[in-house]
Amino acid sequence: MLAPMSMAFALRAPLFVSVIGTALLLGGCPGDDSGETTAAGSSSTASTPATSDGGSTGEAEDSSGTPQPTTDDPTTSAGSSEEGDTTAATTEGDGNSVIMETSLGTLVIELAPEEAPVTVANFLAYVDAGFYDGTDGMEPTIFHRIVPGFVIQGGGLTETLANKPTMPPIVNEFGNGLLNDRGTLSMARTMDPDSATSQFFINLVDNDGLDVPPGYAVFGRVTEGLDIVDAIAAVETTDMPPYQGVPVVPVIILSATVQ
Repeated sequence: MLAPMSMAFALRAPLFVSVIGTALLLGGCPGDDSGETTAAGSSSTASTPATSDGGSTGEAEDSSGTPQPTTDDPTTSAGSSEEGDTTAATTEGDGNSVIMETSLGTLVIELAPEEAPVTVANFLAYVDAGFYDGTDGMEPTIFHRIVPGFVIQGGGLTETLANKPTMPPIVNEFGNGLLNDRGTLSMARTMDPDSATSQFFINLVDNDGLDVPPGYAVFGRVTEGLDIVDAIAAVETTDMPPYQGVPVVPVIILSATVQ
């Protein structure tokens, strides 16, 4: 069990900034992006707005030109509660951290259940079900989107870029006092703030643009293995329409266990 999250991480107030124009979303999954993807803080406006139908989503920008990450498909799995239910999935594990072994190395992720109880419970439910590493009898998931200087994103697609069926989406816990700083984990979503399912991203830098309401819910931090995160961010990528920034050699989640 890791020590409780530091006060500096747990108590920092989110930055609230008004947004003009398109709604924030995390892009780069199925999408219609054109031009070069911009990094957080860049003034470039090469990327195009995304759709909001929850299906083929692209990459949008806030008023500063910052691209926003988005989830691929908020569909629910067979047998789950009705679509749109924002009740958190439950888990019997009470651990505060997850050990995630990838094909490039191991990450230790410290969770923030006090600040993001719904999001943490949802994440742990996917871990316990073997969703991320394929011990659910299906394929393991990968880090399918790499944007150097911005984020790495995964937890929803297999090596063949197939979407795994998910549990119902959860409520957006943005505004919980945690910021999208380097090394933190947040939930990817569509334009609908309450659409996150299994996909998450790890911030490569301090992404202030993702702390603009309705924002992206931070629920944990990489406490060991940040060098592995950077190694993932440095892999060679290619475009595999409708996906962009896909690693040429898949970065696979080999195991995920609660500690």
